[in-house]
Amino acid sequence: MDTTRVEFVGKQIGRVVESVTTHPAGLTPVEVTLIATATGFIGAIVPQLIAFYLNKSKERNNQIKELIADERRIAKLLVAYYRELVMHKVHKQYWYRTSEIRTYDSEDEKRDSHERHFESNKESFQTITKIHEVTSDYFKTIIHYLVLTKENIKIDKLLEGIDSFKPRKASDFIEVVTYNELLKAQIIEEESLNEVYKYYSDCCDKIHEEMINNL
Repeated sequence: MDTTRVEFVGKQIGRVVESVTTHPAGLTPVEVTLIATATGFIGAIVPQLIAFYLNKSKERNNQIKELIADERRIAKLLVAYYRELVMHKVHKQYWYRTSEIRTYDSEDEKRDSHERHFESNKESFQTITKIHEVTSDYFKTIIHYLVLTKENIKIDKLLEGIDSFKPRKASDFIEVVTYNELLKAQIIEEESLNEVYKYYSDCCDKIHEEMINNL
């Protein structure tokens, strides 16, 4: 709180009181008393009001900074979850295609590929659930920020983009006919799909930039 500003206002009002009571300028004693009382009351309440609004402004600025920090924390968590999701989606298709084209020494080995396929599918759904929860927290954080600041069309459009974006599915590797080719194709597909999902982190980075620019 800027106490210097509050003290300055208090001193100025005090001078007004002194001027009125010392130089009544034709006023009756009752009028002088009433004016002095009213001015004294204003002199007491105005500095308190100024102090209150300065405190509120400081609290608001602190809240905004905390929300900006929260945005970065949640955005980084989302990036990690999206990479995890991509991995599970690609592995799901990889293990299924492996079961179709690889030559196995036993049925148990082939069964293992099927089980890994189902496990990757299960883990992808678990990761999607985590992403939904964290994305909800992200939206709440940004909306809280907008309530404290003002309407920001750029941020609104970026949030709409995050909400409406539909990434493509992972490749089913149907065009791959050998296991060695599949090993290479899996790596390339994971890198490619990560680039697609990078749309989310790009939106978050642009939102963060807007928040910083409006400080």
